[in-house]
Amino acid sequence: MCYSDKYCRGPHLIKDIPVRGLMRIAILSIIKQKPVYGSEIHQIVRNKIGLDVPKSIIYILLRRMERNGFIISNWDVSGSGPAKRVYRITDMGLEYLNDSIDRLRKVVPIISNIIDIFEKGDRNE
Repeated sequence: MCYSDKYCRGPHLIKDIPVRGLMRIAILSIIKQKPVYGSEIHQIVRNKIGLDVPKSIIYILLRRMERNGFIISNWDVSGSGPAKRVYRITDMGLEYLNDSIDRLRKVVPIISNIIDIFEKGDRNE
């Protein structure tokens, strides 16, 4: 298992942040808000979530999530220019997202405690 790209390389590591599972949750959270294009998802992931992920990773995850039944897509040909895929979350995707968010809520205090111990040390106050 790789913990840092200093020691190993791979597409699941992005600037030393363990985002492998978080990307799916982030993308589903974005799609839950409204039907959205892949390029728009990439922009939101970069600008609002703060992860500079290659577009190709976003599209790979979108295809996997569609194969797994978490999202559906259709082609939007209404605008000028090339057709674009519009992604929507399914009931199964929403259930997965809700379960994932519940798990994240449980993990946040643990992560906070680890950071506190690292920064301050456990002084047994």
